[in-house]
Amino acid sequence: MLAGTPSAPSNDKERLLKALDEALGSWATYAPFLEFFRSRMRQSKAVAPDEVPADVITMNSRFALRDDQTGETVRYTLVYPEQEAPHAGRHSVLSPMGMALYGARVGEEVCWMSSSGPAVATVERLIYQPEAAGHHNR
Repeated sequence: MLAGTPSAPSNDKERLLKALDEALGSWATYAPFLEFFRSRMRQSKAVAPDEVPADVITMNSRFALRDDQTGETVRYTLVYPEQEAPHAGRHSVLSPMGMALYGARVGEEVCWMSSSGPAVATVERLIYQPEAAGHHNR
């Protein structure tokens, strides 16, 4: 995964690279972040879904994230850009928050640049991970 080890579920890697190529053409504001994320994805090793550690945030994972500044815990789902619905807690992997969270492990502190400045949060727990649940095609 991106945050710890250089690997990505094989069913996510190609789809994420395609979404990154499309996003770079239209999201100029995020371009430096997208370029970095695309570089990390290209360098990542694709692994079989059943080899993904159960404590890692992958695509379509649901997780609890604790805001380190306020102590508030919120649940989110990491989704592809076309499924984004922030008001429903569905954050795009290509948002600054999403790029920081993809590959993060339970207990890990993640940082990203939000619209109101730097944000820091800790992954408290994974509620659902498709690979751990045996749902490899989601």
